[in-house]
Amino acid sequence: MFELIPINRKSKLREIRIIKAFLIFAFVLCLLILYIEYQKYAHINWKFVFITCLCMIWDFDLNKKI
Repeated sequence: MFELIPINRKSKLREIRIIKAFLIFAFVLCLLILYIEYQKYAHINWKFVFITCLCMIWDFDLNKKI
């Protein structure tokens, strides 16, 4: 099970890796949805563009903290 509050450095790095993996997965999924919707309907859903940008901003912020 995951600890809610990381006790040591190793736990903190594990937590950051899990968050980064989730962010990268969400980013790729949003890009895939954008591509499929653009191919199908020929318009861009701005909600997914916003979510994609938030994922990358949060990922960049995590990289600065490490």
